[in-house]
Amino acid sequence: MKPTQEQILSAINQLVIKNRITQMSKVSRIDLGLADDVEKLTQQAKDLIPDITRDIEGTKVFEKNIVQAEKLITKREAVKKKADDNFDKFLRLLDTAEDDKNTAIRELKETEASLEGNSKSLESINKRLDKTKGKAAKTRSSLEKKLNALEKAAKDLGVKIPTGEAAKVLKKLISLL
Repeated sequence: MKPTQEQILSAINQLVIKNRITQMSKVSRIDLGLADDVEKLTQQAKDLIPDITRDIEGTKVFEKNIVQAEKLITKREAVKKKADDNFDKFLRLLDTAEDDKNTAIRELKETEASLEGNSKSLESINKRLDKTKGKAAKTRSSLEKKLNALEKAAKDLGVKIPTGEAAKVLKKLISLL
């Protein structure tokens, strides 16, 4: 194992203190070389301190940001879940509304078809009724004339002819026209 600079310096200092090294020029060269090394390493350390300090501060900022982001994620997940639930609820409402709309359209078409069918039937019946009323009006007119003539003839002859049913039918026919 290689001795460290501190161990070497310490050993040299011990030798100088015990007067075992007599030529100081060698020690001075060793001390100067070691001093130069220490000075260079000190400068390197000084140069590294701002970078290390910056990175430590940066680490703290990012750690804080991570904690905040984790909290925010928890909140936003809750908001997203609520939005998903609302979305699902509105999809169900939309499905129900669509079903209601389709049912209303179907029922409207059925009712329109029924109306058209009833309108055609009514038109047909009205045509038939108009023809029948035309015949009934002629029949009424003829029946009235004939009934009046019959009643007059019966009166002139002094007989009674039962015309009650004919009069009832005529009355009913007149009320329908």
